[in-house]
Amino acid sequence: MFGPRLLETKAHRFRGIGFRLSILCGILACTFSFSNSAIAQKQELLDSAPPPLLVASKDEIKLILAPADNGDKAKLALEALAIHLSKAEAASEAGDYDGTYTELGHFCAIMQRTLSALLVYDRDGRQDLNGLKKFDIGLRRFLLRLENLRGEMPASHEAFAVKTIRYLQDARDAALKPMFADTVVAVPNTDK
Repeated sequence: MFGPRLLETKAHRFRGIGFRLSILCGILACTFSFSNSAIAQKQELLDSAPPPLLVASKDEIKLILAPADNGDKAKLALEALAIHLSKAEAASEAGDYDGTYTELGHFCAIMQRTLSALLVYDRDGRQDLNGLKKFDIGLRRFLLRLENLRGEMPASHEAFAVKTIRYLQDARDAALKPMFADTVVAVPNTDK
């Protein structure tokens, strides 16, 4: 009754209780670390600046979209984008991060509006691939400048610079997509 078997049972019970306690402590530690990271994320969102409005002046958009040739539209848009990015870089160097935000908002608005104008089909149901190609090649030049600008900005203003880079990459993808569509190269019908 009180022999070695009873001692084994008690030792086994203590090991089981210790194991359960260690699991409970692990769960509590994980819960505590996750709650701290969630609090830090909420604080980070409160500390970041609100995103700017993605607008450009009507006169500037009219000037860019006035030519009938999509190549000319792309050229004018790229020139306007370069001007706005230069203004954003100058504002960042001066420490005016709100001005940088405003210029990046103009940059994104012009980029998106021009892309939507270049993706339009003509009467024959075709897209002008040369204008899209020119636009894509021109957008490549801005990627490094935007990365450098993002690196110079404080953490509170960095979020929209990252989004601008994503918008640029999405615009490039959208400009390249029609070049690889099924309608670019005629495929003979082999189902006969």
